Amino acid sequence: MLRNITRLAGVALCGLLFAGCTNVAPFGYSEAQEPQASFGMPEAKSIAVLPFLDGRTMEKSESGSFYWGLLPLMPYGYLKKPFPERGEDFVSLGRFHFDPVEDLAAASVLGLKASKLFEQVSLARSMTQAGDAEYLWRGTLTDSTYSGALLTYGITYFAAPVLWAVGAPEGVSRNTLGVRFELISRATGKVVWSYDYLGTDSVVHWIYARVGKDTSLYPELMRRAMNQALADLSRKLPELR
Repeated sequence: MLRNITRLAGVALCGLLFAGCTNVAPFGYSEAQEPQASFGMPEAKSIAVLPFLDGRTMEKSESGSFYWGLLPLMPYGYLKKPFPERGEDFVSLGRFHFDPVEDLAAASVLGLKASKLFEQVSLARSMTQAGDAEYLWRGTLTDSTYSGALLTYGITYFAAPVLWAVGAPEGVSRNTLGVRFELISRATGKVVWSYDYLGTDSVVHWIYARVGKDTSLYPELMRRAMNQALADLSRKLPELR
């Protein structure tokens, strides 16, 4: 978005910053750095993971603008996006390829398999495709807010690249993830366990590092959510027999 502005300013260094703005970042859960939790020998039970529900509040809309950084004495331009997969306005990224219904379900399958809490783990498109699974895993995405700030240090985008070039941070991205997990007994159709998670983490960008990493913490947050939820489930699962 701001590439045209910086070109008009004639600052060649801005090309380094915005070189990554055409990048498309996927939701790479399998690439998350935090280890997946494991809890030993599995129960002789089977579980099917259903597609996630999108429970984000539809009334929420984008707020802020990166154009604020064009104003003298304004320390940054900023944007808050409740639906980060929509639109292309990030600090250093072009687009976030994220399908919460599919991506979070697939992440849950990987987390459940690694946990070794169940003997069989499968992905089902619907209740009817769950086969003979004794439990159903249902998740709901409640929050996925992205917040980004492009730093100007009060001297606007026309002059700030000089500071970026000598090592000053050029921006900050904050990722928030809220999810609710539910375990459903296939025999009764009742929710026998649930767990809510809400986490936030941030990444600092430089023109020489972390370009395109604006949404890189969503997989990490999902890994933490799964680990915490499964740790809680591991303590309560024997009572659910």
